[in-house]
Amino acid sequence: MRFAVISDIHNNAEAFRTTLEDIEQNQVEKIICLGDLVGYGPNPIECVDMMLDLRKDKLEACLCGNHDQAAMYGPDGFNDIAEEALLWTRDMLESEKGSKFDVRWDFIGNSPREYRKGKFLFVHGSPRSPINEYVFDDDVTDLDKMSRLFALVPQYCFMGHTHVPGVFIQEAPNSFDYLSYRDLERQRQCRYPLTEKKLMINVGSVGQPRDKDPRSCYVIVQYDDSSSDNYIEFRRVKYDVDKTIKDIENEPRLNIFPFLSRRLKEGR
Repeated sequence: MRFAVISDIHNNAEAFRTTLEDIEQNQVEKIICLGDLVGYGPNPIECVDMMLDLRKDKLEACLCGNHDQAAMYGPDGFNDIAEEALLWTRDMLESEKGSKFDVRWDFIGNSPREYRKGKFLFVHGSPRSPINEYVFDDDVTDLDKMSRLFALVPQYCFMGHTHVPGVFIQEAPNSFDYLSYRDLERQRQCRYPLTEKKLMINVGSVGQPRDKDPRSCYVIVQYDDSSSDNYIEFRRVKYDVDKTIKDIENEPRLNIFPFLSRRLKEGR
């Protein structure tokens, strides 16, 4: 079993397309998306249609993220930038009344909150609150939160939402550790073994990384019950950031927020 886990595409067609090309080159059987297909970026229709195309052979599941939910039901509680980007996203999706109109909205609206596959749990936010709860790297010192979260993890949990890749490890019932992508990179490998230890793995973001690395980030999972060589591998993919920035700058309702462009260049 070899599959890819992607998350937080956020209307970034350039990053999504380039990431899919990398996935194809790495002989991946299936793709699981952890949500936030929409929001922030300039290409909502293209991104939804690309995900719909994946359903023909590669897509195993596409979950609901908080931005997907907000696009459907309204962006309550979002900051001004995220709210306006979501309202614009909804207007864009509703402006195309062609044959795919209902298909797009049905796809977003029927996205599940979580997905389970044997020892694996997939969510957007956390095992406790699949859509909305953030799990940040410094939460590793919050023993109560970590204990409650890991109690809900069958063996391995994959999540997104923070846009920051890393691995939370349960070393013992009340002992937890965290390795960032940079920690793994410093060890000259971006793999982490899947053993008997419980893990929560943040796969990072395809369309809006926030770990000061502008490259798209996703995870490949290699797993076989009969093998001892099981692992996750973080992949970073360079894409045409300038093209996405230009698309944002060409959209009047997005270019009033320069931070939307700047954060892509800086990876934050």
